[in-house]
Amino acid sequence: MHDDPIPGTELFRNLNPEKQEKVFQAAVDEFASKGYRSASMNSLVRAAGISKGSLFQYFHAKEDLFAAVVDMAAARVKRYLKRVRDETAELTFFERLEWLMRAGFAFIDNHPLLAKIYFHLLQSGEAPFGSERIAELRRQGEGFLADLVRSAQRRGELRESLDTERISFLLNSLLETLLRAYYTEFLAPGLGLYRGDADSLDRWVRTTLDLIRNGLEER
Repeated sequence: MHDDPIPGTELFRNLNPEKQEKVFQAAVDEFASKGYRSASMNSLVRAAGISKGSLFQYFHAKEDLFAAVVDMAAARVKRYLKRVRDETAELTFFERLEWLMRAGFAFIDNHPLLAKIYFHLLQSGEAPFGSERIAELRRQGEGFLADLVRSAQRRGELRESLDTERISFLLNSLLETLLRAYYTEFLAPGLGLYRGDADSLDRWVRTTLDLIRNGLEER
C-alpha cells in the first residue's frame, strides 16, 4: 500500500501502513460482497477492528470511503499496467497485447474482489460520485491502448490511417468484455473462458489476436 496515493483525512494518512491496509481490505470485502448501497459500516468496522467513530474520523462519509476504495484500486491497476508497458517496450504491438491480456487474467486471479467492484460499477453504474468517475476509468484504459497503437504506427506495424481514438475505444471494449467473461460465469457459457485453464486461455488469446491483427496490421 505504501506506493499508492493515500486518501482520507490527515488522521488516516498518519496511521501506520498496516492499519491503513486493514481498513482498506475490510472496505474492499464489504463493498465487493454487498455493493455500495447495501454495504454496512457496522460490519466493516468489526472486520477492520476499529470503532465506527474512528472510521468516520478517517473518512467523513460512506461515500468518501467508497471513492477512496475506487481510487486506490485504480492506482494499483495503473501501476500494474505501467509495469506491463515498461517490460514490453521492445516487443511488437501484438506481443504487447498478448502480455496485456495475460496480465489482466492474472490481476483478476490475484485481486478478485477489486475486479468484482470494478465490473459491478461498469455494469450497474451504482456509484455515489456519478458516472464521470466511471468514465474516467474507461478513459485511462483507452489512453493506455492509444499509446500502444501510436507506438506501433510509428514503427510501421499498424496502418497510419487508423483512427487511433476509435481503435483504442474498440480495443478497450473488446479486452474489457474478455476479462469480464473470464471473471463472470454466465457471459460465455460453454466456451471455456470462465476461469479457463491454460490451454483454454491460450486459445482465447490466439483467437483475439487473430481478430485484431486482421483488422489493424499493416499489409
